[in-house]
Amino acid sequence: MGAHIDRSMNDGHGPPIFKVCGQVHHRIGSLLPMTNEPPKFLQLYVYDTTHEVNNRIQSLSSTDAPASPIRPEIVHELLKMLDEHNPFAKKFRLARERLNEHTNEEFIIRIVGAREGDPVQYNMPTTDDLAMLVIGDFSLDTFKRDIIIETRNSELRRISSLHPAYMALQYPLLFPYGERGFQVGVLYSGLDTRKTNSRTHMTMQDYYCYQFHYKSGQPNPFLSYGTLSNQAKVDARACIDENRLTYILHNQDRLRIENLQGISDAVSKGCINGDEMGKTIVLPASHIGGRRYMIQNYHDSIAICRVHGPPDFFVTFTCNAKWPEIVESFYHSGQKTSDAPDIAVRIFHMKLEELLQDIKSGNIFGPCKAGADIVLPCFHD
Repeated sequence: MGAHIDRSMNDGHGPPIFKVCGQVHHRIGSLLPMTNEPPKFLQLYVYDTTHEVNNRIQSLSSTDAPASPIRPEIVHELLKMLDEHNPFAKKFRLARERLNEHTNEEFIIRIVGAREGDPVQYNMPTTDDLAMLVIGDFSLDTFKRDIIIETRNSELRRISSLHPAYMALQYPLLFPYGERGFQVGVLYSGLDTRKTNSRTHMTMQDYYCYQFHYKSGQPNPFLSYGTLSNQAKVDARACIDENRLTYILHNQDRLRIENLQGISDAVSKGCINGDEMGKTIVLPASHIGGRRYMIQNYHDSIAICRVHGPPDFFVTFTCNAKWPEIVESFYHSGQKTSDAPDIAVRIFHMKLEELLQDIKSGNIFGPCKAGADIVLPCFHD
């Protein structure tokens, strides 16, 4: 994972937090390390596999290493599990055998991406469905939608967040069977496209919302594995934001026609030439958290004060991680609130709705004319 990970808040005085700043992206290297460099990441499946368990333990940085010592026998059992079930691990092992038999042969591993019009697969993928060895002459331009892994290369290739293997490659322990992730073009279940004019395809947010939801009797990789699951959730949220921003970037012409505020912004900054205005990137108010979004909501709140006067009360409502409703709803024994943020958020939202209903009914502070609220780690009304 390529990201700036902020670890300053994990000082032992609160629950574990995984926080990233800036852009998040996944990258992949070559099958073999460069000369005099130790193997890391996927290279551990291919290079010096006689000492693979020790190499994997040594590859952890000081910031990633757990507080207690890593038990080599557990690492060995996890490797056996991946070798038996994970299609990517199987293909990397095949590449190792090929390199041992043909040391000077050039080949690549091609991890197949989704094609337009491809049927969506819900069954477990096979090795050949996901990855294949390409031997001999090849052009990287031929496989623009795929992930290409060369035999030896010092550069890291960036993986598209739209690739079906995006999550499975980053989190093999969460997706041990190489399960396909989100891909463009997934239709809503049971939808009759002849009777609707609304959106018919699942968005990335729809997909991850479904994946994050607890399903009885099914282990959920986004919920069941503590801190690693929390990292995967943050990663998924970053993917959603990245794709929304990419859409905005590539649809500036449409947005600038619909959002005349962008023109006035450009003029106020001294742009009097039409060509200069066209180079301005407009982030519309519909993008949550953007500058226009915040200003628009601020103006709406101030407009309420202009009509009804200044607010009389500033009400704060904070979630308690030890609420009985939260503790009693844990999926399994030994779980903490930091391991189940979905439960905490849903119960907090239910209690918040009850509080707002009590306030608006006039039974607490008297008749309520108007109000504005904001949700941070705590709620302000």
